[in-house]
Amino acid sequence: MTTDPDARRMHSKDGFHCSYNAQTAVDGGSHLIAGYSVDNKTDVGHLREVSDEAKELLEVPSIEVLADKGYDSNQDILDCLMNGTVANVGIKEEKEERIFTIEYIGKDIDEETRKSTEPEKIQACLHAGVLPECYEGTSVSVEFQKDDEGVLSCFTLNNNGTVTCPMGNTLFAARKKGKQTYYSSRAACRFCTNKCTQSKFKVVAFGPNTKYVPVRMNPCNGRQMPLMPKGVRLPNNFKKKSDKKVLIRMKHTEEMSTKRMCHSEHPFGTVKWYNFGHYVLCRGKEKVTAELGLCFLSYNLRRAINMVGVQRLIAVM
Repeated sequence: MTTDPDARRMHSKDGFHCSYNAQTAVDGGSHLIAGYSVDNKTDVGHLREVSDEAKELLEVPSIEVLADKGYDSNQDILDCLMNGTVANVGIKEEKEERIFTIEYIGKDIDEETRKSTEPEKIQACLHAGVLPECYEGTSVSVEFQKDDEGVLSCFTLNNNGTVTCPMGNTLFAARKKGKQTYYSSRAACRFCTNKCTQSKFKVVAFGPNTKYVPVRMNPCNGRQMPLMPKGVRLPNNFKKKSDKKVLIRMKHTEEMSTKRMCHSEHPFGTVKWYNFGHYVLCRGKEKVTAELGLCFLSYNLRRAINMVGVQRLIAVM
């Protein structure tokens, strides 16, 4: 910090160091670096910036990217999704998919709108529950969810003082207010694949004589959910809910993580071990950015020479 006022203390696998954070966008086919940025902050918040730069340099309207868990921010990923980027980011929790709930905005989507890659039309498709053509064949899928449709199930109060949700997860008493006891479980809702609330986690209130709390659930992968027992009275406002919402699901597999490591880590290893770029020589963010830019340019030139040869490169230039 005394030699470089722009550097910041950051955590790495080897401990804490005063350093910079460099992000690169690597083309999956050629392993060429399509874009990069240098900052003194963590990875969170840079996903849209780096992916947009890659789209501009590659001259493509939409793109699918792979990123590690350091970029795990639902807000950043949804922001990318709404602007033509499918961001497959490693999930910090042991989950196989990421779920977003967005507002349903009814609109007739014609074929021209569905095929468009303009952010405004992509957003219109997603809010209408229609998958844009540029997202076909990716990890993204969309589906409707309506409050007054689905299977009528229930939360069940157990004899041991816990509550079992329709998906079989256990909720615990969180607080009391008057005669009501409120049950919830952040961990259970975080890993749940069938969202029954637009909030981050479900909170269910049980009165002193309440055994079941009804809820409507969408069928989930053919899983059998307990039906609400006969004779249970529904709340007066239960049938009045008819709000539609759109669920966006993004599948994540171990194959994606392996592919990301092969693509993004290869250039860094080459720059460090072949170009002796274990550390930067310049000081200050602007100069460090220029130094890394030269390192990545030399990497791209060497990579291109190995792929197509010097003569072809000269002919193109």
